[in-house]
Amino acid sequence: MNDTTEWLIKQLSELKNEDQSFINKSIYQGAIELTKEQEKRAQQSQDELDGRVWSPDKW
Repeated sequence: MNDTTEWLIKQLSELKNEDQSFINKSIYQGAIELTKEQEKRAQQSQDELDGRVWSPDKW
């Protein structure tokens, strides 16, 4: 994970732990999961692009 993603997850986790409302905790947890999924998909896209650029078949 990159620094920005780690920072965001840390901030959301702190907010989730401090909040007493179940609804807000659920929203924070959903935001954490969404952030992790976006990071995963961004990495997959970057890996696919790298693979296509360096594929000898495409040269």
